[in-house]
Amino acid sequence: MKHDELFEENCAIARSSAVLGERWMWPILRQAFNGARRFDEFQRGIGVARNILTDRLSLLIEQGILERRADPEGGARQQYRLTAKGHDLFPVYVALMAWGNEWTGLAAPPVDLLHKPCGHRMTPRVVCSDCGEEITDRDTEPVVGKGLFVYR
Repeated sequence: MKHDELFEENCAIARSSAVLGERWMWPILRQAFNGARRFDEFQRGIGVARNILTDRLSLLIEQGILERRADPEGGARQQYRLTAKGHDLFPVYVALMAWGNEWTGLAAPPVDLLHKPCGHRMTPRVVCSDCGEEITDRDTEPVVGKGLFVYR
């Protein structure tokens, strides 16, 4: 299967991977979550080649994760801003960060997240939306959803 064919799968994981599975996507999104707005800020923070950054930013715009806006300082410069769809990736970003901190051989987490309303450093948790209990892979199982059978 080719990478682009993932867009056609009737699977949320496959379709998400089609957009977010390329190696530069998460570093680009990290920069966006950390306040990067301009092309040069993304490039400086990641060190990726300009043509690759241009392609990946274009895909994120095409997918509705980022939007391009005129720079408030004027001129021909553009800003890249997260959309609501982009902001909804934040829990995934935090989960990837937590997994990387634990399992990639870092001596200590290079970055902590501060929960600004309470002023404490936070650790992400995945909880049941109904009862609020923390969940793991052993606590869940897939069941048939409305979109399993798609009629074309």
